[in-house]
Amino acid sequence: MFSSQARGSKDWSRTIFAQACSMLINVSSESFLLPHRAWKVRFVGESVDDVGGGYSESIAEMCEELQSGVLPLFILTPNGRVDNGVNRDCYLFNPAAISPEETNMFRFLGILMGISVRTGSPLALDIAPPMWKLLVGLPLSVDDLVR
Repeated sequence: MFSSQARGSKDWSRTIFAQACSMLINVSSESFLLPHRAWKVRFVGESVDDVGGGYSESIAEMCEELQSGVLPLFILTPNGRVDNGVNRDCYLFNPAAISPEETNMFRFLGILMGISVRTGSPLALDIAPPMWKLLVGLPLSVDDLVR
């Protein structure tokens, strides 16, 4: 059961991402092996009967929250902060997000990425190419870092 998040709120617990994280972080991995949806969604105060739309909406909302600055896991690339160069609309993992709560959020983000790969439903995350390289175990080149 998720409630809609108030825009601009500094209270992470109000975000759909944080609510899902707190409810699902300790669920066994076998529970996420459903073929199309890893969980059912009910938005409090909304008349959504989850036949897939509520689940998809929850994923889209979580991706938006991750890139909105409400959650501490992502930061704009340096080029995005100065609005110059390539990858201005991309994000990096926030190296300052190291608290136990933030670590759990990163762990849950990894679960979401795994579900995305397994179900073939991409996440709408604009992660900078060097971050993707690190995620998949490819080496970074000097060119990756200069851009």
